[in-house]
Amino acid sequence: MAPRKYAIVGTGSRAGFFYAAIAQDFRDTATVVALCDTNQTRMNYANERLEALGHPRVPTYPAADFDRMVREANPDEVIVTTIDRTHDIYITRALALGRNVVTEKPMTIDEARCRAILDAVERAGPQRRLRVTFNYRYAPHNSRVRSLLASGAIGRVTAVHFEWALDTTHGADYFLHAPL
Repeated sequence: MAPRKYAIVGTGSRAGFFYAAIAQDFRDTATVVALCDTNQTRMNYANERLEALGHPRVPTYPAADFDRMVREANPDEVIVTTIDRTHDIYITRALALGRNVVTEKPMTIDEARCRAILDAVERAGPQRRLRVTFNYRYAPHNSRVRSLLASGAIGRVTAVHFEWALDTTHGADYFLHAPL
């Protein structure tokens, strides 16, 4: 079975969790085929990281050439890790171009953009998927906890309690200012 092909739009720090997991943990079943961003330096850095992880360098595309990237790289999935306020642009376009989408949380930042995304999902039909993920899932310490639990190191897990304190200094502060 051929590896699943992923293109990543937005190559800042959030993207690193995704491309590192593909290059390391899922190298037998997945591959990165293209990078897209507004910043060539970030794409160059992502390519250097991919190469350091044993993954070949991939073509890079400016954000304005998103459609061309999808046509040329032909990804199965587009991973959206741009700034939150631009998620809707790439989600709706990727779905319109017939691709599945994996997007970073939050899916978007307001009701109008959410409606546009939901409408795009409906137009794409059941053969296309949109998944909203949580980048922190692949943070190294979380991956290690998962590995230890799976190994049985602490025995059989029967319950899990998880809490998250929102640190509004990391970019989620727009939730505090959004009209109700």
